[in-house]
Amino acid sequence: MTDKLQTSLDWATLVFAAVFLFLASNPESLAQESIAPWSLEAQTGLLILKEGSKQIGVFHYQDPSCLRPFFSQVRTVTGTQVTRNFPPLVGVDADDHAHMHGGIWLAFGDINGEDFWRNKARIQHKRFTKGPSVNAQGISFTSEDELVDSKGKTIGRIEQAYKVSRIELGYLLTWTATMIADSTPLVLGDQEEMGLGVRVATKMTQKNGGSILNSDGGSGAKETWGKTADWADYSMTQDGRRTGVLLIPDSKNLKKSWFHNRDYGLMVANMFGNKSFTGGEASAIRIEPNQSLTIRYGVYWYECGADQTVPIERLRNAMQKNNLLP
Repeated sequence: MTDKLQTSLDWATLVFAAVFLFLASNPESLAQESIAPWSLEAQTGLLILKEGSKQIGVFHYQDPSCLRPFFSQVRTVTGTQVTRNFPPLVGVDADDHAHMHGGIWLAFGDINGEDFWRNKARIQHKRFTKGPSVNAQGISFTSEDELVDSKGKTIGRIEQAYKVSRIELGYLLTWTATMIADSTPLVLGDQEEMGLGVRVATKMTQKNGGSILNSDGGSGAKETWGKTADWADYSMTQDGRRTGVLLIPDSKNLKKSWFHNRDYGLMVANMFGNKSFTGGEASAIRIEPNQSLTIRYGVYWYECGADQTVPIERLRNAMQKNNLLP
C-alpha cells in the first residue's frame, strides 16, 4: 500500500470517528446509516429529506410560526414541487392560512375546546424516540410530542411515526399518530378543520386548472367536499404529464374519513366532523385517562404520464407493512 493511499485511509477513519462521536453526543442529531440513496440533513428545528442529491421535502418539528410538525417544499422524483411554498411567496401564492397550511400536516381544531389547527394551542416537539435514520427502504423517525393548550398547560401527548419510501411513480409518506390521554380525558370535537391536511402547489389548484377525484368517482371540490371516501387525489395534467398528491386514510382507523376539499388547493381527511359535514349529531371522540387512539394516513406524491394509473392497492399494502415500522 502506498503512503498516499494509507494517508487517505487514515484521514477517512478520522472523519468517520468525528462524525460518530458527534452523533452519539447529540440526541437530536441524525442516527443515519450510510446507505444510498437516502439521506437527511439536520438544521435548526427541521430535517431536509433527500433521495440521492435531490431534496424531496422538509420536515419541520420546531417552527416558530406554525406550531406543530409538518412537511413543506415536497417534490416529485423530477423535482416538481407539489405543496404550496412555505411561507407563501408574494406575487406567486395566495397568502391565506399562511402559517397554518405548511404543506402536509396533522392538526385538530378542537381537543378539549383547544384549537391546535389555528396555532392557538400547539403540538410541541419533545424528543425523537427513534431515528431520524435512513436505510435501504427509506427515511423514518418517531417523535414524542406534547399537546399544549393556549395557557401553556400540557393536556396530553401524541406519539408520531413517519416513514418515507419510494414506490413506482413517487414517494409514500406513512404518518401514524397515537394520541394519549394522561390523567384527564381527551375529547376530539367536531370541526371541518380536523385531521390530515395537504395544501397543494398554487399551480396545481382547481382554480388554476387542477382536478380533484375521489375513490367513488366524485370530481371537483363541490362533488367531493363532505363525502366519505377511501382516498382523494389532487392533481394537474399539463403537456402530457400528470403531477399529484393522493391522500389515503388507513382503512383501520376508527371511522371512515370525510374529505374537506377546496378549489384553492386544500385537501383534508377528517373522521371527526359528522355534524360539520352531514348536519347530524356532533362528533365527540373521547380518549379516557391513560388510554390512547391511533390514526394513520398515507400521502403519496407522484409524477407520471397523463394516462398512467396510480398504484393505489400497492400503496395500501405498503401502509399496512409499515404498521410495525418507525
